[in-house]
Amino acid sequence: MTSDIGEIAASHKATPALADSMRRFYADVDAAIADRAPVCTNRGLCCNFGAYDHDLFVTTIELAYFIAGHGDAWRSPPAHEKRCPYQIDGVCTAREHRPLGCRLFFCDASSTAWQHAEYEKRIARLKEMGAATGVEYRYVEWLSALASTPASSIRPIPGPVDTGASPEFVDRQSLPVIESE
Repeated sequence: MTSDIGEIAASHKATPALADSMRRFYADVDAAIADRAPVCTNRGLCCNFGAYDHDLFVTTIELAYFIAGHGDAWRSPPAHEKRCPYQIDGVCTAREHRPLGCRLFFCDASSTAWQHAEYEKRIARLKEMGAATGVEYRYVEWLSALASTPASSIRPIPGPVDTGASPEFVDRQSLPVIESE
């Protein structure tokens, strides 16, 4: 099933209704998370799946929105390591279009009390949004989903991706950040 999520998502990437829906959805998610005030220690472990021993999953509609935002600045996952290709020098360069799991996961131990329930609630909403916009529901590991996206819908280029996002500037969504030592 993993082999075609990228193709399905790429076929929906230019849908205005999908983009509008996802922008509203992520704004709502970001506001709900900010209200909980989790702490980001900015260690970059959340994007280094192998080091933190976890996997990130993504839905088809999230991947479609991500492709729409990054099709001209695509990064394939590294074959030799298990980390997000959009983390550069420990900083996320895909903040605006990053998936739900990236927005909800914090290393902050106090966030574990609410993460699961919030995630399940938001996944249910993503399923509804996908149905409303005609995007078939799939739930696949992030690096596999990136790797399955057809080359015809992407053009790889080096460097940071989101406008204004670079290792020197990252919008932390007003969350408290504690720099690691």
